[in-house]
Amino acid sequence: MNGMSLTSPSPISLRYWDMLKSLSDTVKMELVAMLSTSVVNKEVAEEPELTEEEKEKEFWSLCGCWKDDPDAARMEAAIKDGRKNEFMREINLDD
Repeated sequence: MNGMSLTSPSPISLRYWDMLKSLSDTVKMELVAMLSTSVVNKEVAEEPELTEEEKEKEFWSLCGCWKDDPDAARMEAAIKDGRKNEFMREINLDD
């Protein structure tokens, strides 16, 4: 096997390597992508589903999360300014 390996390959891996080592680099990369995707999808699927109570707790934990943010006043001003500008755009469109 070419390349550096951090661990010794298992007998199962070596059996597959013997079958696959003569493939083109393109096909090997396709297989790498397919195997990686299958591992990532499995990891994502294994996350436990939250109960309704946990979802509710998670939702309410966000309340007031910006209250102590030093930029809170700037964010509030930007929101108010955006609302004012939207109102002015509506007035100008009617003219």
